[in-house]
Amino acid sequence: MLRLNVSDVDLDLYQDEAVNLTIQFSDLEGINSPVGSFSQTFRVPGTAKNIDVFGPINTSDPGSVNLKTKKAAELFSGSVSILRGFVQVKAVYLQKQHYADIELVFFAGAVDLKTAIGDGMLYDLDLSADNHDLTYGQVTASWSGLGIGPEITYGLIDKGENWDFDNNRLPWSSADGMYLGELTPMFQAKYVFDKIMDAAGYTYDSTFLEGTGSESFEKIYLPGLVGTPTPVSSEAENANARAGLTADFTGSTLTTLDLEDDATGGVDEGDNWSNTTNQYTAPYTGWFSINLTYSYDQTGHTEHVTIQVVKNGSTVLLEAANIDPVANNRSTGFQDFVLVSGDTIEVKGRVTGGHGHTIEGNDSTVSGVRTSLEIVAGFPFSGFEVDVARNMPELKQIDFVTGLQKMFNLVFVPDKNRENHLLIEPYVDYMDAGTEKSWNDLIDYGHDITLKPTTDLQAKRYEWTHKPGKDFLSEAIDSSLDRVYGRYQVTDAANDFATGEKRIQSPFAPYITSVIPGSQFPIHRSLKQDGTGIENPPPMLAYYHGLVNEFGTWYLRNDSGVEQTLTTFPSFSNYSNDLPELTSLDLNYGMEAAFIPMECNPRDTLYFKYWAQYVTELYSEEARIMTLHLKLDRVELADFEFSDKIWMRGARWRVIKMTYDANVEGLVKVDCIKVLSDVAICADTPTALTVKGNYISFNNSLTDYGSQECCELYGYRWVKNDQAIGGVTPAYLCKPLNEQAPPS
Repeated sequence: MLRLNVSDVDLDLYQDEAVNLTIQFSDLEGINSPVGSFSQTFRVPGTAKNIDVFGPINTSDPGSVNLKTKKAAELFSGSVSILRGFVQVKAVYLQKQHYADIELVFFAGAVDLKTAIGDGMLYDLDLSADNHDLTYGQVTASWSGLGIGPEITYGLIDKGENWDFDNNRLPWSSADGMYLGELTPMFQAKYVFDKIMDAAGYTYDSTFLEGTGSESFEKIYLPGLVGTPTPVSSEAENANARAGLTADFTGSTLTTLDLEDDATGGVDEGDNWSNTTNQYTAPYTGWFSINLTYSYDQTGHTEHVTIQVVKNGSTVLLEAANIDPVANNRSTGFQDFVLVSGDTIEVKGRVTGGHGHTIEGNDSTVSGVRTSLEIVAGFPFSGFEVDVARNMPELKQIDFVTGLQKMFNLVFVPDKNRENHLLIEPYVDYMDAGTEKSWNDLIDYGHDITLKPTTDLQAKRYEWTHKPGKDFLSEAIDSSLDRVYGRYQVTDAANDFATGEKRIQSPFAPYITSVIPGSQFPIHRSLKQDGTGIENPPPMLAYYHGLVNEFGTWYLRNDSGVEQTLTTFPSFSNYSNDLPELTSLDLNYGMEAAFIPMECNPRDTLYFKYWAQYVTELYSEEARIMTLHLKLDRVELADFEFSDKIWMRGARWRVIKMTYDANVEGLVKVDCIKVLSDVAICADTPTALTVKGNYISFNNSLTDYGSQECCELYGYRWVKNDQAIGGVTPAYLCKPLNEQAPPS
């Protein structure tokens, strides 16, 4: 017996009313307009129980009833759940004045993340619990997954310094180590994804997303690039100060002048100026701009007045020029200095010679003849709180999720038994995990069986690409090759019937790494063609390799500003290894010439790892879609999963749609596509690089030299050969795309 439970109430149903269900596969590719399982319209009686569930919808004045609101629903066959979802009221039919029918549609199976997530940006997420102080201990611990790690760790990106060892623009040295704030926060993609799903009210299971290991999803990070040279912190926006000398000073001993922030026009945004000590204390390590406005009277004499801006009681940063007899409101101009957290700034002065000279002050910072100090806090380097949300790149949360789907060909499958719970896996993994079943004996031959090629599903050309990057390498490739770095295309020239194009574009730009000129350090250089930083960098994704020791020694300042010698380096790139190999993973869709040294371009780009098998099955000459009718009972329907591989008519098939009347036991119309997972992407698969001879071997055999078709399909070079290998001289060999890194 069919049961329809709405808002925890079993509705009264017409026993003979047909409830035709269409159950179909829905993945995230159509997330912005999801199409899942649904019913055709059907009627239920307008009984008191049913009207109580929906409200007085049978009257001309339904009051506060809102038919735009979804009502949770579940269909049962006896005690067996068929579908979970919601119902929508389509119409109410009044009969003979006192009787009514309610027309409903049941929806289920669509992953409506677009609605659940909404239009919020990444920086709209509540990430305040992960705000942290930028300290040497936090940074170094994060590299090993401790403290704020592994969710947040710090990497090195050139954001406008244009470092170049060859031209003495050194990023670090033993005498001038890098500040912590010159590093970039990197956010684990899984951390960001989990925050989005949690905010949307979804939970999930996923072997792919929750896997561990050096090539797992947990090693992929989103750089916190927002166009600022250091991580964003609210503290840097309220640390400005301005203080004025309260009265004329005539003392002959060099002493701290009585500048106070409560003078007219005074400022102390972060309570960093003390009127007791007449000093400013730096709240963090970073750049500070300092300007001294000074006035004095040494009529008839010169160089009898000393006015200095002093750091930590003794280091003179700025000094008044006192060669003129009288100076009114002169200025040193703003000059930039690096202050370490806790450094003090004060103005010291004296007058000598006993001639009654004065340093002028009028208890004002903005008018009259005065002496005043202004400090403008700039970008911090360390010792401040990092605001995690404000360091998120400009990207919608839904675009982040769909971007992952487009990169890794993810399917989002609703759980039958748990509301808002999903199974999320790459398409190939989800299908591989399906159960083998045989429905061969359940075929109803009283209905036609239709077999069609997949021709109508195919486009003439497919393109997988990232969003264009803004860095100088991305723009150079785009202008010279008219495409985005890492693009991959499939063109079906053999299909006379395929038309149009299909473009799959992620919202992430390529994370291109290149070595700092004159060094071995590979980093992303977020620079424009003129060497300056990018104001609004696009979001990117990169693998984290952990701490590596291949690139040399570098120097990083600790919390006290003291250079620390480091022999390991936090390495990030688009490859899953710091020194990529043939079997490494690559976050580009297609293979590209690299800008860092490597022994061989990785075979497993996004396309070949996650999309190629899917496309091969769709484009194969053996690909077929079959429509037939089956005698499936309620138990078999309840046990069905879209990943099941069904044996019918001498082949395995994957169901893409089922249609049947849920109110009666009968036939089920099934649309399915032939499973061709045993069809190879190419007849020869590259499996190893032989260093001696520098050639790629195939099919797990060092003496299998492959074929031109498969060599070039994977992006390698088919090269004429004259060298002997084991007594044999192959006419051609498959070579890596670039045998050494191109110049930077």
